[in-house]
Amino acid sequence: MGNLFTNQGLFVVKEIRKMNRNCSHCNQDFKIEPNFYSAALWIKYPIILIIVVHLILLVIALNSMYGLSLKIQIPIFIIICLAMQVPIIRISKAVLINLTLNFIGDNKK
Repeated sequence: MGNLFTNQGLFVVKEIRKMNRNCSHCNQDFKIEPNFYSAALWIKYPIILIIVVHLILLVIALNSMYGLSLKIQIPIFIIICLAMQVPIIRISKAVLINLTLNFIGDNKK
């Protein structure tokens, strides 16, 4: 399969949003139109909501089961949320392009 991003992996630091121009497998153009990927923000919101709700439930469970202080849990919660931003940005772009483009295989356009 072709690569969507130039730097592979979810947790990258350098050139987070840099994408390949075309798919190396099927030659699909990833530069569809200007500001196409701004729609990925609308996909990002439900993903963030799902993650944050589960983290809040985890904080409540840890607080009730083990009595962990919120002074310990809130910084951990914030660090996890910040660390998940890069993977969420990349996943939302991949979801957007998969929702909007028809796959054309075998180098046919």
